[in-house]
Amino acid sequence: MLFLLPLLLLLTQTACGDDTPTPTPDAGQQTPDGGQDAGQDDAGTPPEDAGADDAGTPPDDAGTGEEDGGSGPVDAGDQDAGTGDEDGGSGPVDAGEEDAGAGPMDAGDEDGGSAPVDAGAEDGGSAPADAGTEDGGTAPGDAGTGEEDGGTEPGDAGAEDGGSAPTDAGSGDGGTGDGGTEPPECPFGPPDAGSPPPGDPTVVSDPTQDILVRLRAIQGLTVAENPSGVAVPAGHRFFVMEYDQPADHARPECQRFKQRMGLLHRSDSAPMVLHTSGYYVSLSAGRRELTTLVAGNQLSLEHRFFEPSRPVPTDWSQLTIKQSADDFHRIVEALKPIYTARWISTGGSKGGETMVFYRRFYPNDVYATVAYVAPLARADDERFPAFQATVGGDELQWCRERIHAFQRAVLERREEMLSLLRSHATQYGLTYNQLGFERALEHLAIESYFAFWQYDSPANCQYFPTAQASSQELMEMLDWTVGLATFSDGTANGITPYHPYYFQASLELGWPMPYEAHLGSLIQHPNTGIAPVYSVPGVPVVFRPQAMQDIADWLTTQGQRVMFIYGDLDPWTAAAFPIGDAQDSPVFIVPGGNHGASIARLPAAARGQAQDTVRRWAEVPSLKYAPVPHPEADIIEFGPHLPPRLQAR
Repeated sequence: MLFLLPLLLLLTQTACGDDTPTPTPDAGQQTPDGGQDAGQDDAGTPPEDAGADDAGTPPDDAGTGEEDGGSGPVDAGDQDAGTGDEDGGSGPVDAGEEDAGAGPMDAGDEDGGSAPVDAGAEDGGSAPADAGTEDGGTAPGDAGTGEEDGGTEPGDAGAEDGGSAPTDAGSGDGGTGDGGTEPPECPFGPPDAGSPPPGDPTVVSDPTQDILVRLRAIQGLTVAENPSGVAVPAGHRFFVMEYDQPADHARPECQRFKQRMGLLHRSDSAPMVLHTSGYYVSLSAGRRELTTLVAGNQLSLEHRFFEPSRPVPTDWSQLTIKQSADDFHRIVEALKPIYTARWISTGGSKGGETMVFYRRFYPNDVYATVAYVAPLARADDERFPAFQATVGGDELQWCRERIHAFQRAVLERREEMLSLLRSHATQYGLTYNQLGFERALEHLAIESYFAFWQYDSPANCQYFPTAQASSQELMEMLDWTVGLATFSDGTANGITPYHPYYFQASLELGWPMPYEAHLGSLIQHPNTGIAPVYSVPGVPVVFRPQAMQDIADWLTTQGQRVMFIYGDLDPWTAAAFPIGDAQDSPVFIVPGGNHGASIARLPAAARGQAQDTVRRWAEVPSLKYAPVPHPEADIIEFGPHLPPRLQAR
């Protein structure tokens, strides 16, 4: 025994010292070892790591204690991956015994780990392809043969882990107790009907086929030719269509909806005018000003979330200018194989600004844009009351004062006017639950000034009743100028149908500060005639000022071929788009013009310049003496606070 004791001591020192043990075969795909290190119970790192019970630190560390995993960035001791027995540490390469850690490259004892550096206690691998002794996985997804690892996803981590994200630490995680970091499931489930049937690109691009056949060959597009039998301009065909869209373009596998549109087809070789009102889509076949100007086709799109182009149930957070631009992009991409000539986009008011937003995100989808009376507003934008206070200059001061007197007369007779409004609501079945009658009356009085300058002519200012008029006459003027139903709930032009607009304004588009200071104490609900008050009840919204600032930055530095047309009396001109260094981007002002300003209403010289520019963009001849057909569709067809007389027309 005395002879054997020194020999045993010598052997012990050799096993725990600096000598490099012979590598033990590993169960991975690589024959000697699944990593770059050497040691049966060691997850050490190259180049020369050789402690039997220690992962040490490079380059020549073999430790002395069986419970020490070293202190280097790649720490993988038998019972410790840092400092504590049950601590998976927080470093990038963490490998505690009972913890899958939280770092990107983590692999505890009960975890088959994930690439690129996985180093569990029963795993010798540390290279991108992981192959411990009980693990036969291959990079990047580890799916070993041992019973403790069965994952097949890139970031799978053993039988006690259900995660599928790149670095997931399942229920066997002593760190955060998180069951995985994969994206949440679809909030409203996948589409009931699944993916739309595949289209036929060969038919779509075949010009010998009838246009209806080609349209129906587009994947996700439903087409009906003139289903309501509306009047169609000679030489054209009209189609009402729906296109399958994701509610969230970042999650196309989730909820979807049908986006409605109308197509006025003339020829697949003619220019295409892409139009939106920014609200609903008209199902008439009327041509827009640009369509007649370039003798083109016309595709009119309904804006997302305006019914019926709305996913149900509705996640209002998906109503953003970017998601809308994504809608338009998918539609244009689907139809371009048919319509290969130049595309020009256009719209009035919200439709005009929507087309500018679309150009910002997809600047090359269309060649140019004509935006009519389009604002770029801020939250509670103070430029609007400043504009209204002096609109028309000294020449129209008498008109401004006459409307002010009318507003005061309405509010000074508040109780009597409220009684008339309630009677009107009863007679026509109107409700005012969102605002209440008190605020609704006050907003009608305030809006009468804005609405007059937006839609009317100074020549009609004389028709505003004076203070000597009856209350019934005052009420009739409110109905003519604004519409008594405008601030009701669910009527065709009330608050509810325009909830998507009010939500967008509250989130990104901005809204005018009310012009009401001149009415003093007659205002009992100050600063309530604003988009957040009219927005979707119960849906919180926080304004994002960076959205419109981003649009302004893009236009003024990178914009090109964008035409703006404004009316000099229109209050929305207060928020006209800045041009900056935008190239080939003219601005035209219609003298005495309102929210219906158009190219046709410009003075002769400016009108010719604008027409020539549009035709140049569309690559059609500029025929100075050829008559331009009169458009059948108005610039403004939809919008909140649209007076009844314009709705009827």
